Amino acid sequence: MKILYCLPVIYTLFSWSVFAQNSHPHQVSAYTEVGAFGSTAERTPFWLRANQYGSIPLSSPGGTLRVGIQGTLLLTDTTSVRSFIRPHREWTLSYAAESVGNAGKTNQLLLPEAYIKLTHKGVELVAGRRREVIGLVDSTLSSGSYSWSGNALPIPKIQIGTRGFISLNSWLALNAFFAHGWFGDTWYIKRSFLHQKSITWRIGKPSWRARFYAGLNHNVQWAGHTDRLPNNAISVNGQMPNRLSDFPNVVFAIRTNGLNNDRITKFDWENMYGNHVGSLDIAAELPLQTLSVLLYHQHSFEDASSFLLQNIPDGLYGIRLRTNRSSPSFFHLVGLNMEFFSTVFQSGDPALKNLQFGWGGDNNFNHAQYQEGWVYRNRVIGSPFLTRLVDAKPEYRIGYIVNNNRVKMAHLGIQATLANKIDVMARVSYSENKGTYNYPFPKTLPQWSSVLQLGLPVSWLGGCWLTAAVSVDSGELYENATGGFISLRKPIWQTSGTRIAKKPTGWL
Repeated sequence: MKILYCLPVIYTLFSWSVFAQNSHPHQVSAYTEVGAFGSTAERTPFWLRANQYGSIPLSSPGGTLRVGIQGTLLLTDTTSVRSFIRPHREWTLSYAAESVGNAGKTNQLLLPEAYIKLTHKGVELVAGRRREVIGLVDSTLSSGSYSWSGNALPIPKIQIGTRGFISLNSWLALNAFFAHGWFGDTWYIKRSFLHQKSITWRIGKPSWRARFYAGLNHNVQWAGHTDRLPNNAISVNGQMPNRLSDFPNVVFAIRTNGLNNDRITKFDWENMYGNHVGSLDIAAELPLQTLSVLLYHQHSFEDASSFLLQNIPDGLYGIRLRTNRSSPSFFHLVGLNMEFFSTVFQSGDPALKNLQFGWGGDNNFNHAQYQEGWVYRNRVIGSPFLTRLVDAKPEYRIGYIVNNNRVKMAHLGIQATLANKIDVMARVSYSENKGTYNYPFPKTLPQWSSVLQLGLPVSWLGGCWLTAAVSVDSGELYENATGGFISLRKPIWQTSGTRIAKKPTGWL
């Protein structure tokens, strides 16, 4: 990716002024990691690969080598009185990149992260690939945010938005962004784009006993060309609407400039130009004395009927508990997450077209034009529990590419520390899988998936971070498998004040 080649140039340009003037602090760190994974089956167990940003192959065994760098450069003179009084209004340049090489059953060279970020006051501009989980959800222990979970390799994009929540007054804050991305070329469609935006409001003063959140996450795959669609009601010679004049229809999900337009099909007119996927989010946060409680719900939508709540009760429901104090005891519970997820209803059976808006059978993560589904580089972009045809046992590989989108799931995640030294993370999930409305499985398929992960610092090679995990799949959707992962991460370069040896909690 071209953005990666820019990083050494940017570092050279700015580091000269940093070290020559000694007034623009530059913190940088780099690391390398080597690991291995295996399984009793040829398939890597679910929780070893899900929500890992596409970096763990679907097949086992294999080895992995990762190299990463990240840094922050303060562009404002921190010696000035103005910067001292208003420390959060400086210009800051940040960057990060990680390359991953996998070898074994599957050989891969991946770039799951490579971005440059410019921040000023409460605003940031980001270009490149960045690990993200989007939506009101517990990003550490969750089963996955509905539309953007971190399951797939990040899509390259340019994004402008707020730097977290910015206060508008004493009781109202806003977190929002607007992005344009590139899906690139696939076997089915060429040169399609990503439109993405998110806006979340937070209501509540710091003195309140509860704070409330409401948000919208909207993603659209649009434009592109394919030779696999004929000239019919679906496309005009395989071309999707791709002009700048079509962009308002994509952004606002409206119908304009479509009547008597030979570029626009009836399908485009009815489906608002492109493949729309998103969620309406609500949450309540209760900051107690020793415990923080977050209650949240993501209402999934795919079209007008589900956006207007006709697919209730579908969506993700969750509660997160997080302790606010450390404990000297041998076992300290840091966080607990419980979730329930459903996409079974989908506004009702598509054969029963009795809705006020649209029709039933939302067919989550599938689309008649973008027939690869809500997928990027062979991984589902949203919740990993809506699974692809190739993930299932051979006898259940029927229908669409995302052939299992009518799912009920219960999930439990736990984060803890042992002896104030060992990080522990565990997930266990139970799902009931029905296939799709048009291609149902012969029966409901139960599935258990679990993982136990430990991480601890070791003195080897001058100080490293050791991660080990074991995962088990048992049920009827996937082939039964028990697998493991082990890795050693070593910081290879870091300036004073930075620390990179420890991996972010929840990452393999």
